[in-house]
Amino acid sequence: MNLSALPPVEIGDTAGTVRLHRRKLDLVRQVVATHGTHASRRVLLVEFVTADGVRGWGECGAPDDSGYTGETADAAATFLEGIAPGVIAGRRSLTAASVRALVAAIDPDAASRHPMAVAALETAVLDAQLRTTDTAFESLLGSPPKRAALAGATLGNQGPDVSTAAAVDAVIAKALEAVALGYPRLKLKIGPGLHTTDIVRELRAVLDGGVVLLGDANGAYRPDDVAHVASLGELGLDFVEQPFPAHDTTSHQALVATGTIRVALDEGVNGATDALDALVNHECTDITLKPARFGFIACVDVLNRAAEHGAGAWIGGMFDTGVARWANVRLAAHPAVTLASDIGSSARYWATDLTEPVVADAGLVTVPGMRSPGLSGVPLDA
Repeated sequence: MNLSALPPVEIGDTAGTVRLHRRKLDLVRQVVATHGTHASRRVLLVEFVTADGVRGWGECGAPDDSGYTGETADAAATFLEGIAPGVIAGRRSLTAASVRALVAAIDPDAASRHPMAVAALETAVLDAQLRTTDTAFESLLGSPPKRAALAGATLGNQGPDVSTAAAVDAVIAKALEAVALGYPRLKLKIGPGLHTTDIVRELRAVLDGGVVLLGDANGAYRPDDVAHVASLGELGLDFVEQPFPAHDTTSHQALVATGTIRVALDEGVNGATDALDALVNHECTDITLKPARFGFIACVDVLNRAAEHGAGAWIGGMFDTGVARWANVRLAAHPAVTLASDIGSSARYWATDLTEPVVADAGLVTVPGMRSPGLSGVPLDA
């Protein structure tokens, strides 16, 4: 990523340079996962303002509760309130590439305890750098970007208190609706107690074989479930994301060795380069990259190297608003992103998005383009 082409942004008087905003949005449909049920989100936005009044935006992907990775939006906000002044104090200029080192100089463990907070601050600075120089993010990718990015739809699931028949019917209805809209990949939340086997079997029976099915387990399975997860591949589940808990290397390797299903990691990687290490170590077959956790700079670096390993890659999301969703669309334009990403239409998640809505047409989202400066979506009330 040619960040050297971007000059640092001038920050001048540091008073009010970093601003935090909270917004509450209700999901159109609640989403059930093994780590909880989500009906709304209190979003944390990071705004970075340059001395010239140019504003850059980042969205913190940390959820309201700690069930996903332990990081919460409230804790991220408290962390940023405390560390942002130290990052910019006494500096006349700043670059996105220097943010992590500056944070680490103040708090060496910040990247492991607050990865999504750090990523949001880095993104806001990068967005401001791009807008200051009237530069489009895609122009830094090093390879010609795609004009449209392939989008996937998230189906969620039903809770364990719902009967199997009702769960199957509900998920199939959502799947058929998504397929009718042209989505080529469907993501289902799976795990013990979530009617997984029956849903996968019935979904594959009613869907065209060209529709890719991905099961997101959020680390819900245990080592003695390897054969069960492999059997889901035999039933027609194409991918499984994070089947076993983080750092359960042995189980992931055993599943990959069955050859029945493609495997990607999520919570099991603490940094973008960890994804490549897991690939080389045969813990996964494909790479899912979450900019909300890793930051866009690291994701681009990994994507530039992913093709060398013959791995597929997609961009993962965090129930993003348009601030992060538009940024993810632009990253999904990278030619190494070969699989459908979590960048579906805003209307699938929010009745009203914070930005101009992302719209998928026949499973594709048009990338803003090389002439459109910046990275992130801009809130309409900004």
